[in-house]
Amino acid sequence: MRVIVAEKPKVANKIAYALGITKRRAFQRRVSVYEDSNNVVIPAVGHIFKLKSSVKGYGYPVFDISWEEAHKVDKRAYYTKPYIEAFKSYSKEADSIVVATDYDNEGSLIGYNVARFIFKGVEPERMKFSTLTAGELKKAYENREGFDYGNAVAGETRHMVDWFYGINLSRALMQAIKTTGKFRIMSIGRVQGPALAITSRKEEEIGAFIPEPFWTLSIEIKGQKFTYEGGNIKDEEKAKELYKKIGKEATIVEVKEEEKDVYAPPPFDLTSLQVEAYRVFKISPAKTLQLAQVLYESSLISYPRTSSQKLPPSIGFKKILEKLREHNKSYSKEAEELLSKGGKLWPRQGRKEDAAHPAIYPTGVKPTSLEGEEKKLYELIASRFVALFMPPMKRITTQVKAETNKLLFKAEGTRVAEKGWSRAVEHLYQQKEKEIVEFKEGERHKIDKKGKKKEMTKAPPRYSEASLVKELEKKGLGTKATRAVVISTLFARRYLFKGPGGIHVTDLGMSVYKILSKHVPEIMSEELTRDIEASLEEITEKPDKQKKVLDKTKKVLTKILEKFREDEKEIGKEFVDALSSMREKAIAYSKKKK
Repeated sequence: MRVIVAEKPKVANKIAYALGITKRRAFQRRVSVYEDSNNVVIPAVGHIFKLKSSVKGYGYPVFDISWEEAHKVDKRAYYTKPYIEAFKSYSKEADSIVVATDYDNEGSLIGYNVARFIFKGVEPERMKFSTLTAGELKKAYENREGFDYGNAVAGETRHMVDWFYGINLSRALMQAIKTTGKFRIMSIGRVQGPALAITSRKEEEIGAFIPEPFWTLSIEIKGQKFTYEGGNIKDEEKAKELYKKIGKEATIVEVKEEEKDVYAPPPFDLTSLQVEAYRVFKISPAKTLQLAQVLYESSLISYPRTSSQKLPPSIGFKKILEKLREHNKSYSKEAEELLSKGGKLWPRQGRKEDAAHPAIYPTGVKPTSLEGEEKKLYELIASRFVALFMPPMKRITTQVKAETNKLLFKAEGTRVAEKGWSRAVEHLYQQKEKEIVEFKEGERHKIDKKGKKKEMTKAPPRYSEASLVKELEKKGLGTKATRAVVISTLFARRYLFKGPGGIHVTDLGMSVYKILSKHVPEIMSEELTRDIEASLEEITEKPDKQKKVLDKTKKVLTKILEKFREDEKEIGKEFVDALSSMREKAIAYSKKKK
């Protein structure tokens, strides 16, 4: 009997359908198992094994860990038990096992744990696919590969490293507070530390910012506003002097037009999808990943956890465009134009690559019941795909300069001359245009209005969730699949909150940042975290390096914890004082509100 391991129940159903396995039975009334005479498809429910410390208590450091059935480690994972039992019920008759989980570190680790802990001694095979369409699943089954141990071992190493950091640092924090006779649950993680540091430094930068005055000059001709070419003026007296020089008339000394080709943005990888979904629809990065996962499991889009911005011809550009043409009137005309031209179809490509999966693309499967944000995200992905094959948009920028008493003022406008690829997305968002009045060189006009305005410099902008995800990617912190989760965790721990202008750091978050930066700055180190991340990525290609990476992690973490222990009492006192100050502040605010 060949056992096929799916990552989730919904995916198991799709795999069974693709392979023509129609017999379904409910194992323990909870787990849908699909089987025929040769195959059985059994779903996991994400990770059904979990890391557990072999040492009891709350001391640190602790590095002695092992894998255990999740329901035995965490009572909240009780729902995983029947899935484990379903696999076990076939363990004796299985002579072959096929891992059909997501082809990445996490998916491969899920399948690896099922294979080695339940189907011991059976060498697993691998199905590799990027969409859950019947055709691709069947092809992946027929062309099974050797198991991707690199992905699985990299995933396991990441889990172990994150466990070492999370458990040991959290225990150290709580132990420090215990030295004062107090108790509070506190936690920090490997990537959360640097992410908190990035937002805290931004908070300090904004807090330290002192607005400074500056003055702007402007004139108005035929209803068109012109601004002083010399830019902002810091000296008020100079601003007054220049303002007095503005005459009653101005001469148009330059009219310059420039036409530019603006090409379609590249295909979406996960980060650019998260950024664009936030820009267009204000959907948070974490929610975008959740919605994309639903679309993937519904066979509507390809695997979303990818860092690639490239699409291979093997996905069938023409076939997808033909199907999209029938689905939505918003871009059916554009798809028809592309198909009617004939010849080779070639999309715009981006720079980033991912060996495991291509960029995110629509499969061509017709959506049947999409609503709300799911529909918006699907439309964003499908429209971008059509836009990739279309000609560039032509944008004309016009700059006009006017002179009055040797003072130059300028006005700028932009307009779209040819919409090009933007026609495919205009039902979702419009291209920005700025109208400008028509002028000709040499014309002399009356100045209808002149202005001198005092303004103040503005503090640096705060991070949004999307821009913070982008910043973490830029700095090489976390992975494409974890960055949004890291940010959500910092919100959940009340280190961050959403306020006016974007992300704010709470008093608690700022205390954690300042105290840990003072005593154990390594916890907040971007460089250290980036170095670990690079080592973890390397394991995918060289799984034999796992021991070296784990040993190095233990060594680094042991030094950090030794440093922590030396300052334990001081750290504890500073945290208790900070918490006490926050409590007093909250009480005072509450009384004031009453």
